[in-house]
Amino acid sequence: MKDQIGSFFYFPSINFQKSAGGFGPIRVNNREVIAEPFEKPEEEFDLLIGDWSYFNYKLARRIFRLQVQGGPIDRLHMLINGKMPFNNPFRYPHESFEVEEDRPVSDYYIAATPSQFTEPPNDDLNGVAVLHYRGSTTKPSGPLPAGPFPSHPTLSSDQARSIRSNMTAGAARSNPQGSFNVTNATISQTFILVGSDAVLASFFHYYAINNVSYTTPTTPLKLADYLADGVGVYRLNEFPVNSTKKVFEQGTFVASGIHKGWLEIVLVNDLNIFDFWHLDGYRFFVVGFGDGEWSPASRDTYNIVDAIVRSTVQVYPKGWTTVYVYMDDPGMWNLRSQLLHNWYFGQELYVRVLDADTNPTKEKPPPMNLLRCGIFAAASTPAPSPSPAFT
Repeated sequence: MKDQIGSFFYFPSINFQKSAGGFGPIRVNNREVIAEPFEKPEEEFDLLIGDWSYFNYKLARRIFRLQVQGGPIDRLHMLINGKMPFNNPFRYPHESFEVEEDRPVSDYYIAATPSQFTEPPNDDLNGVAVLHYRGSTTKPSGPLPAGPFPSHPTLSSDQARSIRSNMTAGAARSNPQGSFNVTNATISQTFILVGSDAVLASFFHYYAINNVSYTTPTTPLKLADYLADGVGVYRLNEFPVNSTKKVFEQGTFVASGIHKGWLEIVLVNDLNIFDFWHLDGYRFFVVGFGDGEWSPASRDTYNIVDAIVRSTVQVYPKGWTTVYVYMDDPGMWNLRSQLLHNWYFGQELYVRVLDADTNPTKEKPPPMNLLRCGIFAAASTPAPSPSPAFT
């Protein structure tokens, strides 16, 4: 993140630790010699909007209140992040919204309304907070702010296409935002990944990528990679990275990414709701959105000049999203749906990026006292790490 000035959020990517509160904001501030493309805000608050909490409402009302100073000059920048996806994710992983303090001194509602749900609309699903002007004695009144029509993605897709990187400000080097320009990227690989569901019986419902549903092994992938090159744990390079299997299959598949090569990933959503994809270990350039089927001709619509950089991206119902990734980080990386139930029931894939150079500065070897489990649990237990010497 050395040249990524902005606001981000972190979370663990295993189990349900994120839903248990394992998340938070990260700010990467600019150095004084680097200009920002906006006026310095009076204050910044990080709002992580997602699933509701059965909190004591009286206590919540006192805690979840923003204090701002009224006046024509002061500004408040709010970072609004999606906390947990489930079935009603906030549409963008990190966007900034500006609040101009030119309204009468009062209290105002801030509302987050789910755009996707299987139940009838329910006010209990709305997240509501209060924007409080310092000195205000007027309570918020009236109905909650009306959002966009929940089942129509046009407004969201139009906005997504309009968001571009600022190529003249915020760069960490003398070459403004040079690392954001992908016009000269030479694509080494293309993955076309179709997210879908599969019902095997009335009570067996799985999600899949290219009609393959991922099965989590009892042996960690990296342990198997280190001790046995994956043999007996996962199937390397057998995943159909740009075609869909005719017959549904379950298994532990790992695809290979070319080290220091550019990977084009076309994410296709076969579902009737928004899907959201996340890639561990990398940030990617979001170069295109589209409706219907993707084809090679769709590349003519890509934005490769000032594409935005993300690690999570939305894919619209019955549509596609394309990202470019520079595979310079060796390791075993998870590519998955951020909808928790889709992810849990198989809509994920691991990508192995192998660097033949064993230089430990690129990927450190495991420790000498590495714990073994799964199919390697019966192996001899390594010696414990030596205790520190006392002098």
